[in-house]
Formats: sequence, structure tokens, C-alpha cells
Amino acid sequence: MRQQEGHAQGSSRFPETSWALVLATRADANAGDALNALCRRYWPPVYTSIRRQGFAPADAEDLTQAFFLHLLEHGTLTRADPELGRFRSFLLGALRWFLANAREHENALKRSGTRKFVTIDAADVESALHDDGAVAASFEMQFDRAWARTVVGNALTALRDQYAGNGQANAWDILQCCLDPGAETPPYALLATRLGSGEGAAKVAVHRLRKRFREALREEVGNTVGTARELEDELRHLRNVLAAQPVPSA
Repeated sequence: MRQQEGHAQGSSRFPETSWALVLATRADANAGDALNALCRRYWPPVYTSIRRQGFAPADAEDLTQAFFLHLLEHGTLTRADPELGRFRSFLLGALRWFLANAREHENALKRSGTRKFVTIDAADVESALHDDGAVAASFEMQFDRAWARTVVGNALTALRDQYAGNGQANAWDILQCCLDPGAETPPYALLATRLGSGEGAAKVAVHRLRKRFREALREEVGNTVGTARELEDELRHLRNVLAAQPVPSA
């Protein structure tokens, strides 16, 4: 949490945290890159919510790009403050206002036609939409379901990168199935064979993987809140959303 305070303008590496990126958009030299990073990390819940409003996939993609552009051009990001609450709530409120303005849709689509902040590959998101079916849910619940998938996905990506960085990409490929709450853990004897280790070592590897995932998830969520208390509340909310709508780990 509060990693945004450590960001220095002109740094060679962008801070990949939500509030740090929001603050970075306020510096003219960094605004475009920071907005790109925000879009890259958080477009799925925005895209999903827009699709749920009845927009076709192509229009939803354009509006997703336009939404992030809108945040920058209308100064919305300058009013965002990590001291005032969770980034999830900020993004949800901004999106609700954006979608409520019909004229803004038309203008935003025109302005964003040649400005693409990130390549959107919506295949997985569309699959999740299909899996959810036509279940009736509030706009907030729809957003939170997609947010939960995104947060878990970001944590998994960070953990995968950790394993790859430590020269353990093969172990990740073998063990990642053990993080899927909807699947049974393979027999440890089988995992040991695949890992080329003993069964006891395989058990330790699975335990360590799950511990690292919990840490990665806490860090990912922690980057979207302002206080330790909000972190615990947000984790609790995330668990409730996941319990109501199981999210497959991929």
C-alpha cells in the first residue's frame, strides 16, 4: 500500500500500482504512459460492465478506450485521492457517470477512434460473460465480479513472473493447477514425478505456491486501497464476490 508515495517523476520504470499510476497521469511527461498502464491493468471490469449494458463487442472495446481517455481529458484523475477510499470504488463511480451520459458516448467514440491505449484481447472476458449467462445482477455486482477476476488474474501473473524470474517456470507450469479452487489437487506422487522430486518436496512446493499466491493477492489488493483496515475489508469483499461467483484460476 501507499507505494505511490515512492514514485519520482521521470523514473525509468513506471510504478505498476493503481494509485501510483493515477498520480503519474498528473505529470504531463508521464500522463500518456501512465494512462496506458492503467488501461492495461484494469480494462476487463470496465469492458465487462459496458458489454452488460448491451453494447456490441466492438463498441465496448472503443468505449473502454474512450473511458480511460475521458478520465484524463476531463480531469477526473486529478480529483482521485487514495486518502478518500478504494480504487475499485473510484473506478466504478467514474464508469457509472460516464455511461449515464449518452452524449459523452458519441463524443468519446469519435475522439478515441485513432487513440488506442492498449490492445484489448477480449476472448477470455467474453468467455466469462458467456459463463455468467444472463444472471440478473446490479451494475455494481457485475463490475465487482469482473474486478475480482482481474485482481486474481493480476496476482497470478505477478506470481508467474516471480517463478519465471527465479528460473522456476517449469515448476509454475506444473503446479499452477493447484491454485484452481474449482479443481482437485493432483496426487502428490504425480506432481513429484512431473517435478522430478520426492513426494515430500512436492507437498512443500504446493504449500509454498499457495502461500506466495496469498501474498501476491494481498499485495495486488493493497495497491488499490489507502489503509491497512481498507485492505482487510477489501480482501473480505473479494472473498464474498468469489464465493458468490466462483472465478477459475488460469
